[in-house]
Amino acid sequence: MLILALETSLEVASCAIWDGETKSLRAETRFHAYQTLTQRLPELVQITLNNAQVGLTDIGLIAVSLGPGSFTSVRVGLAFAKGLAMALGKPILGVKTMDALALTANANSGDLLVTIYPSRPSRPTEVYAALFHIRNGCPVREGTEIVSDFSDLVAMLRARPEAHVVFAGVLPPGAASSLMGLCREKRIALPLTPCFPSASLVAWKAWERWLQHPESDDPVALKPHYVLPSSAEVRFGITVSLKD
Repeated sequence: MLILALETSLEVASCAIWDGETKSLRAETRFHAYQTLTQRLPELVQITLNNAQVGLTDIGLIAVSLGPGSFTSVRVGLAFAKGLAMALGKPILGVKTMDALALTANANSGDLLVTIYPSRPSRPTEVYAALFHIRNGCPVREGTEIVSDFSDLVAMLRARPEAHVVFAGVLPPGAASSLMGLCREKRIALPLTPCFPSASLVAWKAWERWLQHPESDDPVALKPHYVLPSSAEVRFGITVSLKD
């Protein structure tokens, strides 16, 4: 089965074609989509299809990231994926971005896995984060995602009982100074290079889920997964987000 996956949580959007049978990536395309995602997303999908040398009729499953991330970009990507799935009559799976990012980590049983990436450009040290335990070689999330200043997140991790903490994702500027105290108390593993959310990870996670439960999400009921309120909610003191 070929999976067409979209990742639009952050400013860099991506589209991937993933072959579930061979567990291989056919093609992936990324571009900086700030304020142009709505106009450029169809082009991104078509370029990726061309690079994979397949057409929309060859696709068996649509996968899309649900966030958390940019309020507008997550909605745009999800709306596009839902429309594509309904137009093609294909199943669709929504994937929480942190669950997909956890696949990049090399963590073992007993480790605490922390997935992390920036929350918003106006607050460079603020991050989205999620905690995972490893069971039977697979990451299992503990609770829901949080948004926190990185120094506060580190303080929380210092109080945890786990002796080994594995980070996956993108560390914020100045992370080294915040991690010094944690290094004295625990063993930590950091990503050698920043690992941003990507469509290939979304496809991988969707395929794992499809193998366990080959049933489509309801495209009408599928909604973004927000952790932060939108700027309009903050500014006007109203609630317009679709939250779990």
